Amino acid sequence: MENPCKPPIEEKLYSCPRLSDASGKIDSAHAEVRQVECGKGFGLFGGKKSAEATPPPLIPEEMAPPPYSDLGKKAQDVFNKGYHFGLVKLDIKTKSASGVEFATGGSSNQESGKVAGSLETKYKVKDYGLTFTEKWTTDNTLSTEMAVQDQLVPGLKLSSALNFAPQTGGQYHIQDSNVNVEFNTEQDWGKLKTNALWRPLQKTGNVKAAYVNKQVAINADSDFRADGPIVSASAVVGYQGWLAGYLAGYDVNNKKLTKSNFALGFTSGDFTLHSNVDWIGNDADDQSGEAHYGGSIYQAVNAKLEYGIMVDWFNGGGESDDKENSGDGDNGGSKTLFGVGAQYQLDPDASLRFKVNSNRQIGLGYQQRLREGVTIWLSALIDGKNLDQAGDHKLGFALELEA
Repeated sequence: MENPCKPPIEEKLYSCPRLSDASGKIDSAHAEVRQVECGKGFGLFGGKKSAEATPPPLIPEEMAPPPYSDLGKKAQDVFNKGYHFGLVKLDIKTKSASGVEFATGGSSNQESGKVAGSLETKYKVKDYGLTFTEKWTTDNTLSTEMAVQDQLVPGLKLSSALNFAPQTGGQYHIQDSNVNVEFNTEQDWGKLKTNALWRPLQKTGNVKAAYVNKQVAINADSDFRADGPIVSASAVVGYQGWLAGYLAGYDVNNKKLTKSNFALGFTSGDFTLHSNVDWIGNDADDQSGEAHYGGSIYQAVNAKLEYGIMVDWFNGGGESDDKENSGDGDNGGSKTLFGVGAQYQLDPDASLRFKVNSNRQIGLGYQQRLREGVTIWLSALIDGKNLDQAGDHKLGFALELEA
């Protein structure tokens, strides 16, 4: 009895000349060569492979949404990265054999002549998800941060930092004071009463928490200051490339909402669309505050060329944080800002940057990697409104060393 589970066997006959025998004579007869294919998954003499043997195409895994502060970051990088107008900068990064990372840097402002620098050390304990960071700046401020990630819950990061200025560590200032004098002539006594509220200078700290998975990114932090803590929280939800986020800031001491921001966008790898509505003021219901409406587009045209477009509109006479990225147009207390930027990769070691805004400011940048770990940046800002005034044009230079 035949096995019913046995796959069918297909036979194919081919005709070909018989090989010559030992005497060298060629037989004109033809031999038959039989090709046998057993089922769909196995073939002899070049038989077809089964379609089931081909692995299915890989479906790209959906990425987690970014934190609120990184929404629209790709377009911002086109306008911000590689430009150092009016500065001379030096950055050095290295890592010791024990795993301690060192980063030091300094910059000199060509206009004011002010020099600023910093030294940062970072050590990671990978087995416990711990990161210790210490930083010192030339304004004599020390900061220490400790962070733990993916230990209590996967995707959860907790951090705490303390900022301290040693030169003001023993100094205090009087926030409020009063003096009362009492005198009694019958009992011949007097009293002098003083009352003062003292607060230390230059001591701040913060506590942060962040949680992220494939659908949501949540951030919360609290800055502890001498005049009371400032609390902020944000959440970003992602679904099939669409991103929606909200951020709120609250002044605990004054019991007022200081920020109320909303963002909506779409990203598909090489294309990003972002829009946001921000309210910055003492209270979200205070009409004297500032409303900011913004939007940006980023696209990587190909492996060498990428561009970005940014549009901002301020209601209430607000100003952009970076005037060199956009232009302005006043209209009765409102301000419109617009800018276009692009980056072109000349080769693996060199790239060009360009941006222009509605203020008629033109930014140019050039990046060159001289060798492994040595990179230089050259940048120039041209003020199109005042081409004949050299003081309105700026140059920049930066050198980065990494070992």
